[in-house]
Amino acid sequence: MTTTMTSGNPALSSTAFQDDISESATGTVTVGGTSLKTFVLLAFVVAGGAWGWASATTTSGVDEASGYANTTVTIPGGFWLASFGALFVGIWVAMSPRKAAIGGIIYALLEGYVLGAISAMFDAQTEGIVGAAIVSTVCVFLAALFLYATRIIRPTRKMAFGVTAAIGGLCLLYFMVWVLAIFNWSWLYSEQFQTIGVIISGLAVILAALSLTLDFGQIERAVEAGAPKYLEWYFGYGLMVTLIWLYITLLRLLSFVARRN
Repeated sequence: MTTTMTSGNPALSSTAFQDDISESATGTVTVGGTSLKTFVLLAFVVAGGAWGWASATTTSGVDEASGYANTTVTIPGGFWLASFGALFVGIWVAMSPRKAAIGGIIYALLEGYVLGAISAMFDAQTEGIVGAAIVSTVCVFLAALFLYATRIIRPTRKMAFGVTAAIGGLCLLYFMVWVLAIFNWSWLYSEQFQTIGVIISGLAVILAALSLTLDFGQIERAVEAGAPKYLEWYFGYGLMVTLIWLYITLLRLLSFVARRN
């Protein structure tokens, strides 16, 4: 038995593992095993995030009047190195699912470092926004899981195609905004851009949630097909990538909302 529907998640869209679904193995994919691997990878993301946050913040002393230390937030020296490193490792894992265990851990640490630095910058502008983004990410994940478990939303090929196409269009839109910002940087701080940012970020949250349901469907079909055990790491990696994307999107959405208020 083979799986035929791909996930909307770019990390799981590779067909590299499709031929291995029917491969005989000492163990097969289970929901519990995939969940455990996902939690392990997320733990490494948190560890990398703590490292990135610490690298981005510098305590400059104590204010005698308030009794609190002054903190400066800057982009750490290894930020871009970690960013490009995560990109290359992510591509490598997507093309080599058997390497998802070690590759996923490396990616989690690098991407966690980047997220930690970014989160520190957002938190410096709006206190408490990081905690709100984390709680919102968990809530969206649980909502997507509930909708899938109750079959209110059923992943289909058309849905997978639509989500994938929408993600491609969203990436193109981000690229266009980046190009426009090169010529008019002040536009990024205008009220018009903030309104557009809220709408785009809201759509991105919906796409991420739909992508999660497609990921769940991919995992369920792999379990039914008796896929080899090593794919648990690969599916865990895919879920981690989707959750990271969801967190960043929610962080941006809350930031836009905070600015407007």
